[in-house]
Amino acid sequence: MSSINLCSLHCEMRNCEQLLGSLGLFAYRVGTLDKLNGALSDYGPENCRGFPRVTVKERKGQQTAIERQNIHVASFSGTVISPLIYCSSPM
Repeated sequence: MSSINLCSLHCEMRNCEQLLGSLGLFAYRVGTLDKLNGALSDYGPENCRGFPRVTVKERKGQQTAIERQNIHVASFSGTVISPLIYCSSPM
């Protein structure tokens, strides 16, 4: 794969993860986060399968409602070497 393709793929993966974060917030608010994680648990690298992909991280002492910033989406692309390597390498 060329460096341009890898950069584009990484950007699309990040877009999907951002979308899943918003979906995760909605699922949390309606009480279906477990079902969402169940549906997503079979995707991603094999060593990450079976684990929750979307989690809620409440800040210590947080007294406000859970917002998008509290939702964490585990990477579906596994360990990624800095995307700048892919995006900035010469063709």
